[in-house]
Amino acid sequence: MTRPRRVVLGTSALAAGALASLLCLAIALAVTNGGNWFLPTFLATLIWGAIPATVLAFCAGAPLGILLQPVRNQWLHVAAFAGLGALIGTGLAALRPWSGSSAGFMLSAALMMGGALAIGRLAVWRLVSVDPEGHQDPLSA
Repeated sequence: MTRPRRVVLGTSALAAGALASLLCLAIALAVTNGGNWFLPTFLATLIWGAIPATVLAFCAGAPLGILLQPVRNQWLHVAAFAGLGALIGTGLAALRPWSGSSAGFMLSAALMMGGALAIGRLAVWRLVSVDPEGHQDPLSA
């Protein structure tokens, strides 16, 4: 008798994680701007960030999820996604068009992106099935 396959990395999980990450990032950026710019910053981040968040979810999040399949501790998954977000945030901060990327700006970008991706991974925690006996097939959990 064969066991049914349980796919960890479904399109719905990627979409839910990307949406949760984008919402967290939009809130963080809007709070940072504050005042009368809260709502415009929040909406602009959601609108202009939808396509990049989707692309990053499939181009960076999916491969990381596949690499982490043998790891059963989901907190390590959350930490790995936070690290990926910190790397992306630091890279994007280093590419900003005006001169003099300060260390404070790069740190805040890394923390915001890292936190957003960690919360996005936490959002899909229940969608991930972990086989406690370690009998996982490739690309399934």
